[in-house]
Amino acid sequence: MILPKFSVRQDNDRVYVTIHVAHVRTTSIELDIDGDQLKFSASPYYLRLTFPGKVVEDEDSNAKFDAGTGDILVTLSKQTPGEHFENLDLLTSLLATRREQANVATNVARPLIEEIGTVDNSGGIDELLERARIDEDFDWEMP
Repeated sequence: MILPKFSVRQDNDRVYVTIHVAHVRTTSIELDIDGDQLKFSASPYYLRLTFPGKVVEDEDSNAKFDAGTGDILVTLSKQTPGEHFENLDLLTSLLATRREQANVATNVARPLIEEIGTVDNSGGIDELLERARIDEDFDWEMP
């Protein structure tokens, strides 16, 4: 999947996302709004944005495709009109998953390098079960 070029701006009541996609079929375009996330796909493009606040799909929300420029303008209403979404200019924070944003908010981060060694059985079965439970923690969000 290819990450399309995009930009985000806002006013008091709405969030505007401009997505630039070249040479796509309009029948393959899919948009999904889920709370604070916008998911866009049109083969071979995929974009998932996680906003700092919640957006809703209502009668004022729409998407328009300009075939001449290859731009899709998505207009979403804010759940709380007048709310200001911080850091919409930090595109990498919008691309982060909900889990990554939660880790940043709580300052919890896993180490990038993990030391692998022999298992010390002195900790007992409880420690091994705890390690197995931690290893089962799987991120089901697709990139």
